[in-house]
Formats: sequence, structure tokens, C-alpha cells
Amino acid sequence: MKILLPLDGSVYSKKAINYLSHLEDIKKFTNTVFLVNVQKKIPSSIENKLKNGVVEELQNAESRAILKPAKKKLEEAGYKVKTKVCFGRATENIVKVSKEIKPDLIIMGSHGRTPVKGLLFGSKTSSVLASTKAPMLVLRKESQYAEDRMRVGICIDGSEYSNAAIKYAQQHMQLFGKDPIFYLINVITPHSGLIIPEVSAFGAPAMTKEEFEREQRIPFDEKVEPIYEELRNKDIEAKVVLLKGDPSEEIAKYAVENNLSLLILGTHRRGAFTSMMMGSTAMRIGSACHLPLLLVHHVTEEVEESKNKDDTSSER
Repeated sequence: MKILLPLDGSVYSKKAINYLSHLEDIKKFTNTVFLVNVQKKIPSSIENKLKNGVVEELQNAESRAILKPAKKKLEEAGYKVKTKVCFGRATENIVKVSKEIKPDLIIMGSHGRTPVKGLLFGSKTSSVLASTKAPMLVLRKESQYAEDRMRVGICIDGSEYSNAAIKYAQQHMQLFGKDPIFYLINVITPHSGLIIPEVSAFGAPAMTKEEFEREQRIPFDEKVEPIYEELRNKDIEAKVVLLKGDPSEEIAKYAVENNLSLLILGTHRRGAFTSMMMGSTAMRIGSACHLPLLLVHHVTEEVEESKNKDDTSSER
């Protein structure tokens, strides 16, 4: 397993270092942790006024101050670590490094603002999320690693996005420590109470509240039962959770009230602007709670083929 960890010296990136250093079980499955620091380019008008080599010396010193203690801490925790310094725009360089090393996971620390106030995860984290197909573990300042058994929530709706999240979790169980508990979470639309029980607006018999909720549960049971059984066959404790209401609000509320350690969500891989806005359930859940979020992309064959064509064209 390869892990990419961009660092900028902020309290958020320090949180990511602390979190990773406490993930005991993942160490034996990790080949390398790649630490990347991106230094902004100094405007040429300013650089020309300075002595030759001064800017480079200052930037290298700043990078060492960020990377050296992080490398030491992770090596002491048992990881093999490599460092890299890039120059220019942070997002572009992080995405470029991600394409080069093809990590199994990107870990980034980020603020926990609301989508409108701060584009939720911050412009860098949101842009990287939108520009790479690698799964991303997003940590906020308030995120805490689990001291004992991890209580892991997986959001399931039967879509290709949640299926990708489930598949990734099953392939990377080492991320969740010893004896994790998985909560398989789905949210259904509650009965509005506006339908007259005896007759619908079209003259046909309307569903009762019980019938309405039973119909909604059928596809959930069909999707979750195989996952539940597979986890149980591997002696992994799992619980089925069915909530009612707005998905983002109910999932965030349940996660906090039940002291979950981590939430796993499948998400689209659309443009940066779309990913930052409030249309995504994953984004809204992130704004409503400060738990670590493991975001797993589902990349369709059509999108991947288009991306490969674009990459090939840009190289010409």
C-alpha cells in the first residue's frame, strides 16, 4: 500500500501526521508514505531584486522545517518514508505526484467549514479530490483517531458510488485496525402523511405508512444483506442501520450520537466547482460533522477512457 500525504505545516497537516502515526495495523501493509511539500513560486519581479540563490535557500529551509519532523515521527512509528519538494501551485503538483506514484490512499488535513463559507474542505483539498481518482481520507482539526475498536460507518444506497466504497473497504481492512465494527447505513424518505390512506390523487388505493416504508426497504435489504453476510463470514461485526429523513442530516447525526470513528462514502469525480458545492451528499455530511471521512471515487469506464484520451492529447 502506498500513501500520499501532502504537508504545508498547518495544524491540519499536523493532524494528518498524528492520525497516521497511530494507525498501528496499517504499517505492515504499507510500502511507503510519500510526504510532499509544495512551495509557491516567487514572482519574478521580487526574485530579481534578491541575490542569486536566496529564494531557493529560503524555500528549501522552509520545506525542511516541514518535512523533517514529519518524516522522523512517521519513521519512529514504523513507516518507510520518502519526501518530495515541488514548486508552483499546490493542487497541480499534488495531482501530478499522485499520477506518478499512484497511491492507494491520499491523506489530507482540512478545515471543517460549511460549504458556503469555505467550500467545505478548503480549496486545495476539494480540488485534489475532484482531480484525482485516488481514495482520500480527509481529516479536520477536530478529527480523532480511535483509541480502541474502530466504529466504521459505510453509507449504502445501492449506487455505483457506494458499491465502490464498499469494495475499497473490503480490500483495505487494515485501515480499520483490529476487530472493527461496521455500521451499514441507509436513509429512506419518511412517509409524508399527506397521502390520504384510502385513496391516492389518481383514484388508486394509496400506500399506508407501513406499506410505503416496506417498499422502500426492499431494495436496501437486497443490497445490504450480501454485504452483511460477507462481513459476518469473515468474523467482522456488522450492524444494519436504517434511518429516515434527509440523508446528510441523519447520517451526520447518527455518526455523532453513536460515536463513530470514521465514515466511508462513495462520491462522484466531477469538476472541482461541482465537488465544492452543496449538491453532493458527501460534501453536506462533511459539513455537518467533524469525523474523518474516507471518500472513494467511482470512475466509470467512459470517464476513464475520456481522461486517458485527454492525457494522451496533452502530451503531444
